[in-house]
Amino acid sequence: MPRSQVTTSAVLATLAPTPPAWVDTLVGAAPQLDRIVTDGLSVEVRTGAHFTHLAVHVPDADALAPEALHARVRDAYLAVAGTLNQQQRHPLRFWNFVPRIHTPAGPGVDRYMVFNGGRFAACEHWHGSPNDFDHTLASASGVGILGSSLAVHCLAADVAGEPVENPRQVPAYRYSQRYGPRPPCFARATRLLSPVDGAWWLLVAGTASICGEETMHAGDIEAQTIETFANLDALLSTAHSRRTGGLVGVAAPRFTSVRVYIVRPDHLAVVRDLVQGRYGEVPEIEYAQAELCRTDLLVEIEGVAEL
Repeated sequence: MPRSQVTTSAVLATLAPTPPAWVDTLVGAAPQLDRIVTDGLSVEVRTGAHFTHLAVHVPDADALAPEALHARVRDAYLAVAGTLNQQQRHPLRFWNFVPRIHTPAGPGVDRYMVFNGGRFAACEHWHGSPNDFDHTLASASGVGILGSSLAVHCLAADVAGEPVENPRQVPAYRYSQRYGPRPPCFARATRLLSPVDGAWWLLVAGTASICGEETMHAGDIEAQTIETFANLDALLSTAHSRRTGGLVGVAAPRFTSVRVYIVRPDHLAVVRDLVQGRYGEVPEIEYAQAELCRTDLLVEIEGVAEL
C-alpha cells in the first residue's frame, strides 16, 4: 500500500490510509504476517519481537447505512481486541481513516459521529465501563480519506503504555453530546513505559486547535496552528514531568517525527512556514491533505517525541 509522501514542493500530498513509516521500524524488518478475512472485514497482522501492527479494512464502507457502519466499526475494533488478547499485547496507538467522514447520517449527525458510536461500543466491551477509560485507552487520530474503504490501524506492544491527557483540554472520551451521541474514545498521547533504543517515547495523538472541548480560532489557519503548538507543548510537558518527576537538568522533550494534516491545499505554505519555524530540527516532517474530525478545524498535528 502506498505511503503518504513528505511534501517539499508547493503541492500537498494525497493522504494514503497508512500510519507513518516509524511504525514499520518498531515492528521490525521481518515480522510474522497473518491475514484473516471475515464477513465484512479484512485483517492483516504483522507481529515483530516486541510490537504488532494490525490493519483492519472495511470494504465499501462509504456505501454502508449508518447502522451498518456502526456495526462494522465495532467489529473492526473488536477484531483488534481479540487478536491482541491472543497475543497478550496492549494497544498503544490507533490511526482511523474514514471515507465520507462528514457526510450527513441523520439529523445533526455525520458519519464520523457514527464511527464514534461504533468505537465507543467496542471500547465498552473491550475495556469495561467508561469510568475505566482514563487508564485503558490508547492515543489515536481520526481523519477523512478518499476512496471507499474504512481503515483502522493499531500499534501494540508487549508492554502496556500509559495514557496522557492534556491539561488544556477535556479528555475526548468526556466530550458533551454537542459533538455527537457518543464521544470519541482515545487518549491525547501514550507514554511508552519501556525504552526504544535507549529513548523514552511519547506517541502523540492527532492534536488540533481545541481548548476545553471548544474549537478555537475558526477560519484562521495561522491562529489554529499556533494554538495546536500550545496543546502539543502542554502534552509534552505533562508527559516529561511524569517521566522525570520534575528533576532539573534533564534534557527537554523533543519531537523526532511529525505528521501534519491540512484540510485546504492553499494553507500549506502558511502551515509549513509555522511548522518549520517551530519544529525545523525534526528529522521527519510529513504533510498530507485530509478532512479532520470537525468541519471547523483546519490543521491537525501528530507525532512521536522523546522525553
